[in-house]
Amino acid sequence: MFRIQNQSDGKEQEFQNLAALLYALEGEEKRCLQLNMRATFYLFHLDKNEEVLESMELTIPSQEDKEVQELIGEFGRKGDAKKPFWKRSESKQQLQAINSSNSNDSQSKTGVSKLVKGLMWLLPMVLSVVSIYLSLETLQLVKTQPQVTPKVETVVINQKADVFCRYFISSYFSQSLNLEDYLSEKLSKEDLKINKATPVSVLLENQEIKGNTTLVTYVVNIKEAQDQVSSKRLTLAVRADKKAQYGYLVIKKPRLTAYP
Repeated sequence: MFRIQNQSDGKEQEFQNLAALLYALEGEEKRCLQLNMRATFYLFHLDKNEEVLESMELTIPSQEDKEVQELIGEFGRKGDAKKPFWKRSESKQQLQAINSSNSNDSQSKTGVSKLVKGLMWLLPMVLSVVSIYLSLETLQLVKTQPQVTPKVETVVINQKADVFCRYFISSYFSQSLNLEDYLSEKLSKEDLKINKATPVSVLLENQEIKGNTTLVTYVVNIKEAQDQVSSKRLTLAVRADKKAQYGYLVIKKPRLTAYP
């Protein structure tokens, strides 16, 4: 499944497949060309559980005059199931049958076919031996190294919080009417009053988890009045909430400062 969000107004649309997504984006591109304008969208590729597989930012029409399908490249194809093992085995058997049939044409083709078959049987055995050897070497290396307990810092990336924050950022800078859907009861829309701007790019700089609160910092390039582009650092404190519309809530007033 695919979901897109208009960066300027926060409007969302969902599509069941890549073809429907492309069709909708091409329609948006035609609309922008007619109005002599450009539009930026966030694209999300979701699995059956609506977990984000991948995301990207797309601005249309392209300055390089590229088509939508060329702009998104391989987006939307992640997570395709690989061909099952037994299907690959069937393909091997069909290949062997074809090689065997063609071998009757000439003696040279017969030799090549036998060589290919031999390699196909031999290759898995060689890979197994190499894998066992590398495992033993690794085990021996671990045993010979001094037992030192290193200080390990674990960095946990909360992907759901990141996706929520990106939705919020779009509504925050556009001062969307549904902004309060993102806020805890301690905050109001009036607490988040800023001059309207359009995010051009959103880069995750840091994420820190403290108890049940996630602190997320982004570097945001925004286009302000008179098309002036500036860089801002935005820090958000969010917390998971099952009753919230988007699964998370902003619990503190966002900290917006100049960058760098």
